[in-house]
Amino acid sequence: MKKVTAAIIKKKDKYLITQRARNDQLALMWEFPGGKVEVGESPQESLKREIKEELNLDVLVKDQLATSIYEYDSGTIELLAYSAVIVGGALKLNIHNDAKWVTPEQLSSYDLCPADVPIVEHILGIEPCL
Repeated sequence: MKKVTAAIIKKKDKYLITQRARNDQLALMWEFPGGKVEVGESPQESLKREIKEELNLDVLVKDQLATSIYEYDSGTIELLAYSAVIVGGALKLNIHNDAKWVTPEQLSSYDLCPADVPIVEHILGIEPCL
C-alpha cells in the first residue's frame, strides 16, 4: 500500500484545495495538496517537500487529523491528512491546474478525489476517520 500525505491548510474559515493537472491521473479532480511519501522520508517530511515543490509554500506540519484508505485502479493508497500552517513563500501553481480557498460547506460541491472524501466528511463532522 502506497502512503500519500495531504495538507489540511486552513486560513480563517477556509481550506486550501487544489485541482489536479489535465494530464494527471484523476485529471481536474480536486484534492487537499500533498503527495507520495518517498523511501526514507517521514510523512511530515514528505508533506513539507511536496507543498514546497508543488505550491512554492513553506509549511509547518502539525497534528495528524485523519487517515483514509482507498483502492484506485492503479493500487491502494493510505492517505494521511495533517494539519499544516503556511509559514513562508507565495502560492504558485507548479503542477496543479487551479487552487481555491473554500469554506467547509463548499468542499462537498467540488469533484473531489475519492480518497479525499472521507477527509472532508471528517472536517464536516459527518464521519470520524482516524
